[in-house]
This record gives sequence, structure tokens and C-alpha cells, in this order.
Amino acid sequence: MPGRVPIFIDVFVEANPNTSEECGLRFKAESEPRVVSRVRLDGRDCALAGWSSAGGGSACEARAAKVEDSSAGSAILIYGGDWGLRLTPDGGEPFGEPYLLLANESIVG
Repeated sequence: MPGRVPIFIDVFVEANPNTSEECGLRFKAESEPRVVSRVRLDGRDCALAGWSSAGGGSACEARAAKVEDSSAGSAILIYGGDWGLRLTPDGGEPFGEPYLLLANESIVG
């Protein structure tokens, strides 16, 4: 029986007004991506959106997928638009990240 064809997720984010960090990474997916809207980061719940360059910065879907991670075996990749992710902690100021690698229990919505 032939094996499953690997699916890869490419994350390319150039420095932009949302995040000064750049990245160009490829991850081997172990699950289908799904839409997510909240994560727990550093002990705080955060609203989450992908961030796009459209209109000088606008929300789009953020997605999560289980991926291979050389240090942990597997992790959850959270990725968004071409300007990365936009996180807003409950009661805090929004900030940007190019992507996140988190434990599964960090997804709260």
C-alpha cells in the first residue's frame, strides 16, 4: 500500500508594520490545518487573527496544524497571512508574531 504523500506548510513573512521579524520556513504537517481564533500564550488568553498586507494591514484567518518538530517530536504550528499573526491579550495591547509553535493545550478557540 503506498504511503501518504507528505503535506508541507510554508511560512514566509517579511518584516512589516505588524512584526519586525522575518521568516521563511517549511514544516511537515501531521494533520490538516484548521481555523483558530484564541490561544494561551505565556499564561494569558489572546484573541488571534492572521494578518494580511491588504489595505495596509487587515485581519484574515489564522490556522493551526500539528507539525513535526525536531526538538519536541511534534508541535502545533499557528500561522496567518503574509504579515504573520496579530495577537491581542485579554486587557492588553495587540502585537504581531510571524508564526507560533505551541503545545496542543495552548489552543483555546
